[in-house]
Amino acid sequence: MTRHTIYQSLATGRRSFIKSGLALALSPLVSTFEGSNASFATNLLGGDRSMTIELSNHIPDMTLRFDNAMSQSGSLPQALPAQIETGKNTSVRASSKWKDCTGSFNLESADAAFAVSYVHPLGPQATIVGVTPSEGYLSFANAATFPGHNSLAKIKLYRGVATGKEGLVAPLALLETPARNNCQDFANSMFGSTVRDVSAIQAAYTGTTDKGFVPPADFTGGQLAGFVAQWLQRWLKGDTYAGLPMQDAQLIDLLKSYTKSAANTGPLTMWVPQITYRTNTEPAIFELTEYRSFAFADASGNWQEDNVSAFLTLLASGSHFVAISATKDLPSGTSMQAFDTYVCGSDLQTKVDIGNSQYASLVNLTGKYYLNIDGDFAPEDCGLMLSFLYGRTVNNLLSSPGTYNTFIQLEGWQSGGARHQTDFNTYKKTLWNISTYGASAYSEKRATSIFLAPSGWTPQVYQTTRMMPYVGAYARSKGKPQPWLNTSLVSIPADAPELPLRYVL
Repeated sequence: MTRHTIYQSLATGRRSFIKSGLALALSPLVSTFEGSNASFATNLLGGDRSMTIELSNHIPDMTLRFDNAMSQSGSLPQALPAQIETGKNTSVRASSKWKDCTGSFNLESADAAFAVSYVHPLGPQATIVGVTPSEGYLSFANAATFPGHNSLAKIKLYRGVATGKEGLVAPLALLETPARNNCQDFANSMFGSTVRDVSAIQAAYTGTTDKGFVPPADFTGGQLAGFVAQWLQRWLKGDTYAGLPMQDAQLIDLLKSYTKSAANTGPLTMWVPQITYRTNTEPAIFELTEYRSFAFADASGNWQEDNVSAFLTLLASGSHFVAISATKDLPSGTSMQAFDTYVCGSDLQTKVDIGNSQYASLVNLTGKYYLNIDGDFAPEDCGLMLSFLYGRTVNNLLSSPGTYNTFIQLEGWQSGGARHQTDFNTYKKTLWNISTYGASAYSEKRATSIFLAPSGWTPQVYQTTRMMPYVGAYARSKGKPQPWLNTSLVSIPADAPELPLRYVL
């Protein structure tokens, strides 16, 4: 059995989860006292301290028994029931008078064990709950912090799914029968220290596919394809498919509507750069030869399932998309609504991004996130799309419609916290875009943007910019690309045409 400790520093608010042999940067099973001074005084007069730890067993074919209960201060912890079968819960309760409530216990079987310890102070200090699972198992809490007196910590226990370099993630219960929503635990598990590091992305460099795109680095232990298939069913069946959390369903519905109705010429087409990894290069260099079209719908307006699935797979892995709506980039007579204004006309909840690095030498201030998530912890009853970012390719909030294009991508985490910064540091080493669940070679920085465009718009590989230029990514001057564009990471055919002057600022 290995050991990890979960703690919270009241001074800094930072939280860590450390497991010897398998360090997981997860949020803690920690409670803090959040009552008012008056309620705190009342509790002190009574001298009562009580806490409950509710543990849920989600390990297939395993019954865990309560054992080895010990108390250093306060009552002996008691469990009801004393055994928990798969899919069942037990509640462990302890209390004290005029002193801390401190103790420990085990949940165990012949094959696995979880050692649990707790400290519930008499004063306003943090409540600490530590869980030490056997190798190969994981535990997750339902919140980053809990109320102080009479605190309730809910903890779920899992057998981990192996991924990457000795990493473990939670199994996604949306894929089980019957399905349930544990997206909170699944998303939090993605941030284990060995789940999404540089080596996990490097292992995907040589991946191949016959579907016309470079497969992503998959942080989920093979579960990404399963939830992408569920996103596809929502796209195809609309609200008759109710298997997704509401938050995911709303965004899928909006993306479906946008690709169908944003342009006056009918459903959009996705254009994916055809790239091949150049062996033994680091960071990875790709050879860009052309673009392949993926029409969202056929001539009769029927959805092309394979093409929609390709789009959703690329979205899930963090690919950078550009929706072409700038008048200068469109054929005569064609119009297309910018994605950001399209979202403004919906009822989606959004949050202003504090700044991103797209299309700016310093910081782009036009970005917004779908959903408003604070801190480095997925909320209860959430969906999977927790960091969907969109913004303008022109870094100007006053730009009028038709003067800019819009980028969209699923990031690893919303900006402002440690998770986002850690992903950004990994991104700088690989130049692969990083999402919550994977990483993608399609990044505007390496001239491999994917395009969403109306009928009649066709991309071309050019000298100077390498990729098809668009408003926000025109050449800075003749022969010179934008300073943020790293053309050393992509090569093109020697006979690629010169960049036309209309694409030079």
